[in-house]
Amino acid sequence: MTDERDPPPPPAPPSAPAPADAASSGALAGDDASASTSMSAIEDESLAERAWRRAQTIGPAMADVTRQVAYALGPASPYHRHDFIVIALALAMVAGAGVAHRRLIAPTVETFQSRGLTFTRPAIWLAPEEVPRVAPRLVPAPSARPRGDGDLPYHVVYTSSLDPDVRMEVRIEAKPPWSNVITSLEFDRRTRWGELYAADRSGVRTHGRHSWLRTSFRYTFAPNKGDEPRVGHAIELATVDSERLYAVTLYGPPRAIAQVAATIEPSLRVASLTGKPLGAPAERLQLPEPVRVALTRTVEVVVADVVDGQLRAVGGGTGTVIGPDGSVLTNHHLLVDKQRPHAVFAIARARGVGQVPALVCAGSPSRSKLWPEMDLALIKCDVDLDGRPWSPTQAAAWPAFDRRTETGLDRGQRLWVLGFPDVTAGALAVSGGAVRGLAGEPGSPSDNYIKTDAVITLGNSGGPVVDDTGALVGVASAVRVTTTVAGTQLQSTTTGLVRPILAAAPLFAIVRAGWTPRDGHTSIDLEPTAIEAEAEGVRLSTHIVAHANGQPIPGALLMILRPGVDAGDVDINRLDDQVISWGRSGTDGAVYLKQPVPAPGTYTVMVTADGFSPLIGDGALTLDAKTPPYFDPWGEVRLGAD
Repeated sequence: MTDERDPPPPPAPPSAPAPADAASSGALAGDDASASTSMSAIEDESLAERAWRRAQTIGPAMADVTRQVAYALGPASPYHRHDFIVIALALAMVAGAGVAHRRLIAPTVETFQSRGLTFTRPAIWLAPEEVPRVAPRLVPAPSARPRGDGDLPYHVVYTSSLDPDVRMEVRIEAKPPWSNVITSLEFDRRTRWGELYAADRSGVRTHGRHSWLRTSFRYTFAPNKGDEPRVGHAIELATVDSERLYAVTLYGPPRAIAQVAATIEPSLRVASLTGKPLGAPAERLQLPEPVRVALTRTVEVVVADVVDGQLRAVGGGTGTVIGPDGSVLTNHHLLVDKQRPHAVFAIARARGVGQVPALVCAGSPSRSKLWPEMDLALIKCDVDLDGRPWSPTQAAAWPAFDRRTETGLDRGQRLWVLGFPDVTAGALAVSGGAVRGLAGEPGSPSDNYIKTDAVITLGNSGGPVVDDTGALVGVASAVRVTTTVAGTQLQSTTTGLVRPILAAAPLFAIVRAGWTPRDGHTSIDLEPTAIEAEAEGVRLSTHIVAHANGQPIPGALLMILRPGVDAGDVDINRLDDQVISWGRSGTDGAVYLKQPVPAPGTYTVMVTADGFSPLIGDGALTLDAKTPPYFDPWGEVRLGAD
């Protein structure tokens, strides 16, 4: 009996042909004749017919090969009995070779430990070299003081011994005075690389129970003087503890620095923990659409000073755009520290709620319009981040708020405070609240504020406060904390103080008249101060009234510009040089110019008044030899409402 598990016997090989006898010889002879006929038919086949005949034989041939392979690899095959052992041994050999190869190619590492910073780094770097001081682009800076071996700042660079394009910088310095570390580091990078810098990705990660900011960026550089500029890539890892700022920056090809970062990042440690994260998520609110539009008119203002020969961000707040020329309204206390203006301010444009803004331009508080009595200031960029002259183009005009004309605010009316509070790490945030009343006395404009329960904190100073329609109500300025006694407990109440926008009318007038930042011209007075009067000329007078109802406009300023000065040349910082005669209207709208105007001549006339659109007319005044010595050229000047 045959075991069913035994394999079937292999097919018998084909038998040899039997010897031919006489009968078979005849048959073969007949077959030969038939074969000759077949061969002749085959030779007469077309190419397509021949291909079809051969394809018919493939099926049986493939079936036979499949049976042979199945027998060789079947469960009872001697080859199959040892395949699992062979596969296991092969996998073990591959794994062992992989581990050995990984150990052979893995670079040796060393531990960096200095001034509270510890991390593991590849041991293929050359000896560290001190990084020379980078001269600030925006302001002149004195020479840095000599530094001892253990002093700060500590700033060195390591170069890879395998690839000179791969470098690592280590920077350790005193903790920045501004709590917004993310924007401080962004300001450092922008002021170092200027307009040749572009941030790619940024995020906060945790290493060793401590928050680290990881920023990937690009920059442009020339390896040697005169070489064609190249685009470099970098990864910066930075954090602060209770006393110091630490930054490790890797430069080189993206893949190479990513590999080095993978070695360094998990091992980053600092001397002490602050317990405070670098960033905080912004609160997400359901905002009315007009309020969302107002976000585009809100900017961040960063102030900086020279510290140890470097330009460092020392504080920041918010600005309110009130002119398409880039004029920004903010708080005076943001620009001036103990009666000393900061060296530089930089403006960052918002990207959206919860996003860190982008620095775009810079200027100087000493070239701004400062109003300390009202804690207000008007600023405008005049240089880019490389220190070159800058001004917004018409195509990129800044969206701006219009001045609010109505004065009524109801108690309980909802308000929105827009700004860049430090608690959100410089990200744009919105706080909602309501009007709680007015603070101050009617006779003390500098003490007049709108009280609100909307959250106003560090970084909100100078930011716009709007209502549900997106109209500008005021500027966030201060916080008042009131403490009361309730039984045996003390209760504190925090009230936000908003400077009403009507208080900023003189600054709006400056924007409408047009202005250029100039050193030393910080006054908000919009009138000439010292004009040398002509010896002879015509004494002019007229009346200034509202176009809508003909009512007199008191306090309007009428100026006659010197010959050759057109409307496009007006600069309120040079009125003494550009104005030949001027005067202000009284309560009845009458204005009498203080200086005589020479005749004959043709002059440009400029008229401004609070709450009205400025009027500038090229060649609006023409005097000849027959003009009387006392003359009213227009009878009355009508101004349209702003």
